[in-house]
Amino acid sequence: MKKKILISDRFSFESQLYLERQGPFEILKAPHPMDLPLESLVSCHALLIRSKTEITKDLFEKARNLQVIVTMTSGFDHIDLGAAAKWGVTVMHTPWAHRESAAQLTWSMVMATATQIIPAQMQMNSQRWAREQLKGFELFGRTYGIVGLGRIGTRVAEIAKAFGMRVVAFDPYQDAETFQTRGIERLGLEEVFHQADVISLHVPKTPETHKFIHRHILSDLPKPVVLINTCRGSVIDEALLLEALEKKWLLAAAQDVFEIEPLPQESPLRQAPRLIMTPHIGSQTEEALEKASQMAAEKIARFFESGMTSDTLPPKAPWYQES
Repeated sequence: MKKKILISDRFSFESQLYLERQGPFEILKAPHPMDLPLESLVSCHALLIRSKTEITKDLFEKARNLQVIVTMTSGFDHIDLGAAAKWGVTVMHTPWAHRESAAQLTWSMVMATATQIIPAQMQMNSQRWAREQLKGFELFGRTYGIVGLGRIGTRVAEIAKAFGMRVVAFDPYQDAETFQTRGIERLGLEEVFHQADVISLHVPKTPETHKFIHRHILSDLPKPVVLINTCRGSVIDEALLLEALEKKWLLAAAQDVFEIEPLPQESPLRQAPRLIMTPHIGSQTEEALEKASQMAAEKIARFFESGMTSDTLPPKAPWYQES
């Protein structure tokens, strides 16, 4: 009997061919990530999704044959893991697929703030030439602060060291050896903000990290810093971010993620000074798509062949807390 695999979102053609070669699989495709056909949902044994496909308890009540879900993302807040456990459905994700792309975006934002590339381009577009107004800063010799020293945070740290920067980090869930072997100084959260010139956030979405970059941290800085957020919009209150920019507690900021996505047209952040914004593109590279697709395909094939699982959800990690 063929196992039916329903793909709800972007998936590489090569990985689809891989699945077709691996076993007796029938590939079904949804017309839209948020519109899963009932007929396909009822009959499918596996779901391949991304963050646009929300997995709720209602879905499990319809998909009675469903055995496994693989989300081609590192985040998983779009999945009701409690309902999955109740219905006995295995859930996995692909946390390593987007590491390089996310780190690359983080550093694109760092470089954009350091070199004033965006204001420079705006000058050129408006046929102006006022380079004296465009003063950036050198990264060499400065301090880079990382909040969350996981997969992406450690890669960002490697790049910072290549620029000749001192690297400090806050992560209460990493052991001393992790910091020592990477040559990174361990500091408290407020110490990172007090000592660093550039800070990037790389934490998962949990109750603990919800708006944990609070007003006291930003209002009490000894000098303005650059703040980069490519993890989750909920880790900092957007009204606070706007205030920090307007009052120049922050030298500049960059956001790829927001509390509500897409960002509402009326959001005050659209008028914020010295803020770079991108529409959640941390995983939007060809390589990330291919890696996530292939990793997901391999997980599905191994699951049906031998019952083997990897990167299961919820994660078996000390930082994970149920919402």
